Amino acid sequence: MTITLSRTYTDATASMQVDPEAPQTSEAASESYVRAFPIQDARCATYPGQMEWVPDRERTIVPDVMAALCRRCPGRQECLLWALTGDEQGYWAGTTRADRLRMVSLEQTIVETADWLQDLARSEATAGAIHPVGDGSYFWYRRRGCRCTECKQANAAARAHERAVARQKAGVAA
Repeated sequence: MTITLSRTYTDATASMQVDPEAPQTSEAASESYVRAFPIQDARCATYPGQMEWVPDRERTIVPDVMAALCRRCPGRQECLLWALTGDEQGYWAGTTRADRLRMVSLEQTIVETADWLQDLARSEATAGAIHPVGDGSYFWYRRRGCRCTECKQANAAARAHERAVARQKAGVAA
């Protein structure tokens, strides 16, 4: 005894197809209304320079160039939701991973909250600075005694470089 199916597999699954060019045989939508990432009109995708969006070590403040790009991006809210949903690493929508974790705990997943958190981080980073914002450096830390976050980070980077040079010299001499 042979059983013959009157409908083919393609006919039975036509309503599940996400390809916009696929034939539509029922009233079900055949096209996804969720825009696939990367966002087509994202500013970061068209920026001519190379930037490290997922660094080995994230800073507490998104670098200025990246923050400026993100704040003007038309797809920023979508990017933020993408990063929150996927628990992504790196700088997304002008936020750090720590910002996004805090946003989830606050149950605020909008870009205004992201801006508030970054503004707060920037003000905390420059609290007590004895130089203009953005001018923190190893010099200000060592010679002038500034202990703002910018100067502390610059000092840590300089010391790490000094240690790397010392290790390299020790390896060459051995």
